[in-house]
Amino acid sequence: MGCLLSVFSCQQLDKKRMALLQNADEIDDIKEKITSYSIQNQYINQEKIIVEKPHKDFTKKLKIKFLSKNVQQKIYLTQNQKDKEYYIMKSINKQYLEYSGMQKQFQNEIQFGKECKGKFIQKYHQHFMTIKKCYIILENVQGGNLQSLMKRKEMSEVEIRFYIAEILIALQNIHKYNVIYRNLTPDNVLIDNQGHIKLSDFSICHFGTECNCLNGNIYYQAPEINLIKYQNQLSDYWSLGALMYEMYVGYPPYFHPNINTYKKNKRDQKLVIPNSISESAQQLLRQLLDNDIQVRIQNESIKKVQYHVFFEGLDWELIKKKYIQSPFIPELRSKSDINYYLQEEKQKQIEEQQQIQ
Repeated sequence: MGCLLSVFSCQQLDKKRMALLQNADEIDDIKEKITSYSIQNQYINQEKIIVEKPHKDFTKKLKIKFLSKNVQQKIYLTQNQKDKEYYIMKSINKQYLEYSGMQKQFQNEIQFGKECKGKFIQKYHQHFMTIKKCYIILENVQGGNLQSLMKRKEMSEVEIRFYIAEILIALQNIHKYNVIYRNLTPDNVLIDNQGHIKLSDFSICHFGTECNCLNGNIYYQAPEINLIKYQNQLSDYWSLGALMYEMYVGYPPYFHPNINTYKKNKRDQKLVIPNSISESAQQLLRQLLDNDIQVRIQNESIKKVQYHVFFEGLDWELIKKKYIQSPFIPELRSKSDINYYLQEEKQKQIEEQQQIQ
């Protein structure tokens, strides 16, 4: 009887030890998460005005206006002391770069800025570092982005054709440098001071003509990227199709707020294009949004897209030279006007509050 009690007691103790060990693991997990969140919050809750002297040409004496922020970076309007011109400054905390493993993305943006140029690409000016932060200085593009423009007004087919044509030229320009963009979203299509587009944020671009990795905004990723399969420059044209679809319909193809449902829709459902869209636009959308990369655009030169009936009558040389007037020209009071940035931030706050409710 004593032996049985002893065995029973040992079993109970073992169970208690196991429970304690499991609790210890859970506590460690919680501690890790708390540490992670506190580290991220250090960057989220930084002051809205840079107080350190970033660089001799960008001194703290000059007014620096806060534009926007996310977990990754903060964006400011700054003025160069030498040429008195205004620029966009991206500020990224060094600790965050190390903690998040985003050093490669920072290097990508710099490398792309130095090597790749084009009329429809936001210009890279310079970069520098201080003890705590990394900075990238970019062209001041004041007209907001395509996302906010789509929310402000319903676009006609003529307007959609104009923006898709300019984005197409921008993609061709990127591709001639043997780069895959992988980040074409309405947020990253900026509107310059004359109303023309400028592609921005090249942090996740791939230097090469093919790759095999997961990256980018899921609603604008080509199916092969979702499945982490072979990708090439045609993957960017699926994203162009998704953008064009949203300009007509108001949301990306296969859209569902639940990510898993969206993935299932994209994998299993047939693409639905409203009959209200013109036949030529429907044809182009079906070509761009073909889920099979091997037959997308009939596996022909992407330049042939320019000769699609959807673009009939468009003078591509005038488009390339920005000689065709944009359907929307931003109303700006000065080179330091940040009104469109403020509108975007206000809209983001409203959307965030709606999600919480």
